[in-house]
Amino acid sequence: MRRSRQMFLLEGVYFIGFCTLYAYTVTILLDYGYTEVQCGYITMLQYLVMMIAGPIYGSRIDRGLSPKRLFIILLLGGIVVTPLLPFCFARGFSWAMVSFGAISALDFCGASVIDAWINQMTRRDACIDYGVIRSAGSIFYAAAALAAGYLIVPLGINFLFWLHMGALALAVLLAWPLPDPAMLPLLQPEAEPVAPPKESLWTSAKTLLGCRPYMIFLLCGTLYYFATRSVNGYMQVIINYIGGDASTYGLSVFLYCVGEFLLMRLASRLLRRGMKLPVLFIASLSALGLRILLLGVLRSMAGVMATQVLMSIGFAGFLRFNIEYVASLFPPRYCGRAILVSVAVTQGLGCIFGNLAGGYLLASVGVPVYCFICGGAMLLALAIFVAGRPFGSTGLLN
Repeated sequence: MRRSRQMFLLEGVYFIGFCTLYAYTVTILLDYGYTEVQCGYITMLQYLVMMIAGPIYGSRIDRGLSPKRLFIILLLGGIVVTPLLPFCFARGFSWAMVSFGAISALDFCGASVIDAWINQMTRRDACIDYGVIRSAGSIFYAAAALAAGYLIVPLGINFLFWLHMGALALAVLLAWPLPDPAMLPLLQPEAEPVAPPKESLWTSAKTLLGCRPYMIFLLCGTLYYFATRSVNGYMQVIINYIGGDASTYGLSVFLYCVGEFLLMRLASRLLRRGMKLPVLFIASLSALGLRILLLGVLRSMAGVMATQVLMSIGFAGFLRFNIEYVASLFPPRYCGRAILVSVAVTQGLGCIFGNLAGGYLLASVGVPVYCFICGGAMLLALAIFVAGRPFGSTGLLN
């Protein structure tokens, strides 16, 4: 089997496990009797842990730790913790916080670690394309979301924990035979400078934060995640408000993920033909801003399903843009830190504030006003990114 196909399959299987727990976190917590506000605190903790763990993992990768090895370690840790989650959720809010915080430092962070792994592989194997590999996550995620939505009713909510654990175990088996990136020669050896002396975390932070395009992206990415992850995290609540159920939620995730799979592959083709990376982010912010605003006014399930096209454009554009754009701003020796710090900051801050505020906003102002606030945040991100003149950005490489 070609290495690109092996990584495609690995990405897909990992995202089956990711979907069955993290896409249904609020659904699981609601089933266990937690309120929307408590759901906000638990999901906030999830991203707070990622904010701390992500930069540490990125620093370790840049200092020589194999992203493959780190990925396997994180998944094995998740396999150990997953069976404890049902017991902890049933014991009360404090136990749920502790257990979910623990697993958040493990396989939840695997998504950004495998991104760093793929990024390293693109410089060593001409067959590896980030968009194609990452699109596997979308299509497998879609299938898992659809299946899980329909299986929850006959099998019970705890079925998701076992499916999560099984998918992680299979992902470990698929990752094991793949080579460490450092074992493969660079496609362009001259592009890899001699590594400088080890830098402190403070020195690394000053280097990253001194890059203006990177800082603009961190701000826009934070607003992006404030709007999207909070709305998606509470999508079950929004669908319940309109009159749907868990199976309807699963269908909605399936539709946008299939579109995301197709559009990510199209985006890779367009980039190879010369399209500029920032175009993808502009399209993403525009489509998602419109989609979230429409959720505030739509009252039919058919209309909600139709907006999943906009969601596909938004997520596909961002996912294809994110990692490659961040990596393009820095020399290779900073890429691990740049990628994982960007994920930690944008997802961390955006999702912490979005999920925490979302629980209160849904309880106080209702679904429509909540959607208008999140849609406004997305359009603000678009204005800031365009005002930063992204087509003239250079980063530290020039």
